[in-house]
Parts: sequence; C-alpha cells; structure tokens
Amino acid sequence: MPEEIERVAVVYGVMEGEICRSLLEAHGIPVMLSSEAAGSAYRVNVGMLGRVEVFVPASRSEEAKGILADGFRSPASSPPAPENEDPPPASDP
Repeated sequence: MPEEIERVAVVYGVMEGEICRSLLEAHGIPVMLSSEAAGSAYRVNVGMLGRVEVFVPASRSEEAKGILADGFRSPASSPPAPENEDPPPASDP
C-alpha cells in the first residue's frame, strides 16, 4: 500500500514551488507539486490560477515544514556576523 501524502505548503507561482521542491529534495524528502493547469499554460502566478501545493510523504511532513520555515527565514549564503567582533573603523576621506 502506498504511503499517504500530506500538503505542507501552498505557494503562488511555479518558481516558488520549484524552490520548495529543490530545498526539500536536497534534504532527501520526495516532493510532489500540484498546480492549476491553466495557471501554467498562461504563466499566471497570482490568485487561484497561480496556486501551487507542495506535498510530501505524511511520515516526513513535520520535517518538511521545519525545513521550509528555516529555508525561507534566512538565506544559507549569508551566515550571521560574530557578536564579539567590532565593526571596521571608518576611513577618513
């Protein structure tokens, strides 16, 4: 019997859906995207036609929700600056 799937996110626009897919698949979570066919055909990314639902196996839904929350909260490419580091001195013109 196939595993049940659960919706973990609703986004607007195919690109945002693909970002979610990439982020989750990078963590080894299988993903299925579902969108309105007319939205894809007409490249609509607002309202109901732009809606993309993100589904994962139910057993990994909580993990996926956490990954998406962390992934959209802060970019991985910009780590936080150390708190004990003083800013560089201003240069004189």
